[in-house]
Amino acid sequence: MSVSLANNVSTSSSLSIRAVEKQVQAGSHALAILKGVDIDIKRGESVAIVGASGSGKSTLLGIMAGLDAPTAGEIHLLGQRIDHLDEDQRAAVRAQGAGFVFQNFQLLPGLTALENVMLALEIRTHAEPRKEATRLLEAVGLGHRMTHYPTQLSGGEQQRVALARAFAGDPQILFADEPTGNLDRDTGAQIEKLLFDMNAERATTLVLVTHDPQLAQRCQRQLRMSDGQLEQVL
Repeated sequence: MSVSLANNVSTSSSLSIRAVEKQVQAGSHALAILKGVDIDIKRGESVAIVGASGSGKSTLLGIMAGLDAPTAGEIHLLGQRIDHLDEDQRAAVRAQGAGFVFQNFQLLPGLTALENVMLALEIRTHAEPRKEATRLLEAVGLGHRMTHYPTQLSGGEQQRVALARAFAGDPQILFADEPTGNLDRDTGAQIEKLLFDMNAERATTLVLVTHDPQLAQRCQRQLRMSDGQLEQVL
């Protein structure tokens, strides 16, 4: 897949978006979810997207990550323009260097913790998926739970598996959508520390959506969304 960089997109960026819009049909009317958003995120930077519910932040994250396509605008992820690609092509770009952590974990219920992490490594054709998955699960404190299925794990343990899976293959950029949203305060604090420790160790670019001001403040920069627009940069 060829690299296509616009003249005004920095090659030092992990992610750049230009004039991104997203509209959905609501009956006979088009509802604008995103309205001309421009963002540059540098390699190794940690950025939090904050804002009220319905402000467009999760939609923005999904479009940044290539999980959804914009109605208009350009998106450059890891040096490749992806807004004009179909889903399979966007998935191929994501597989090259993007990791994901979701609020509801999104582990495959029929696979053990070890198998969930191994699958991510196998997709990236890692030479030793079992050995590496074991190492990652031990790193998140789950060496004793590797053969357990998601239903046998607590919420915090499932999110630890999700973190291990997200960092499988050393992604260049990690997207996190409310990574502590379904966890109690103490467990959320543990996951938060683990996320930032692993991210710093690997110098990964981090882009996260959160309602938690404490989590957002740990990032180097905050982008506030309001009514589908970038209201201010903190």
